[in-house]
Amino acid sequence: MSNHHYVTPAARAAVADPKYSRPDWTSGAPRDPNLLWLDKNENTDPELAKLTTRLLSEIDPIAISSYPECTSLYHKLADNLGVNVDHILLAAGSDGAIRSVFEAFINPGDVVVHTVPTFAMYSVYSSMYGARVVPLIYQPSDRGPTLSVEEVVKTIEKVCPKLVCLPNPDSPTGTVFSPSDMRQIIEVTGKVGALILIDEAYYPFYEHTVVPWVDEYNHLVVARTFAKAWGISGLRIGYAVSCPDIARLLHKVRPMYEVSTLAVALVERLLNFGPEILASVQRINAGRDVFFAEMKALQLQTLITHGNFLHVAFGRYASAVHARLKNVVLYRLDFSDPCLNGFSRFSNTTVERFQPIIEYIHQVVVQMR
Repeated sequence: MSNHHYVTPAARAAVADPKYSRPDWTSGAPRDPNLLWLDKNENTDPELAKLTTRLLSEIDPIAISSYPECTSLYHKLADNLGVNVDHILLAAGSDGAIRSVFEAFINPGDVVVHTVPTFAMYSVYSSMYGARVVPLIYQPSDRGPTLSVEEVVKTIEKVCPKLVCLPNPDSPTGTVFSPSDMRQIIEVTGKVGALILIDEAYYPFYEHTVVPWVDEYNHLVVARTFAKAWGISGLRIGYAVSCPDIARLLHKVRPMYEVSTLAVALVERLLNFGPEILASVQRINAGRDVFFAEMKALQLQTLITHGNFLHVAFGRYASAVHARLKNVVLYRLDFSDPCLNGFSRFSNTTVERFQPIIEYIHQVVVQMR
């Protein structure tokens, strides 16, 4: 066995920076399968799970042992979206699409504007590619996190960034900008010569989309995923939509095989079931509405969002509620961000699955009053 000690070549400065780190990947416990998982904004609709399970059973096992052929899915997805096939990049979730944008466009020192708090990978990729971040910070209010379109426009005009990242809806805030506000933001981004990345991971929980605008704005990229409404988070497949010139650049930085054969096969089949996907969204939204109404009836502050999750502030009941729910459901207990301080987050689920949680919370609150 060799005892030689060799000097490791230096990493890129941004990656070697000790301030940039990732969570420990060698530790951590799997989630308890006996609990209801409402902690990661996944789709827990049993009816949709039945559909995806059936479709998986119909896939030829050769999908496990063969490299992916994506052409058919590219064309089918393009038809589904109403765009040309040369507008699309398949990717490992919306996360993969986002990384492709950073890899294709961001040089060390470039300015990136993104919201705070938001999807964690915007900060990670900004650090990884050496960007300078100018944050758009959500402010706390009685109505929940707020960020005005005027503040966004003013910041873009002031710093003239290379890239603006704007999830719509955003997460964890669940906030959105209206279509008219989005158009204003996209146009000012174009005027300063920047690219804008609109993350629509929660479409169609929030039904408004800017995908039809990609031919109108050649500096617009839209990222989407099949993880949320489509219920296949574990297969890690999503896509970007843009004008053909940007799509060609994104394809230059993609892996040889951008997604798995199994993911391609399942999504090709799922695209035949658009009405069933919308029905699942409606069932989950119905559960959200019932949960929201019950929390309001208990006089708990509740923030309904435009994603597939909502926030509840349990206040003086928090410790007792968390203790009661500990062996029932997984959810986000709290936030360190000032705009969501004191709130817990639950992924939305169906009325039937929410009902026991509602009853447990009701018991705690009534007993403590």
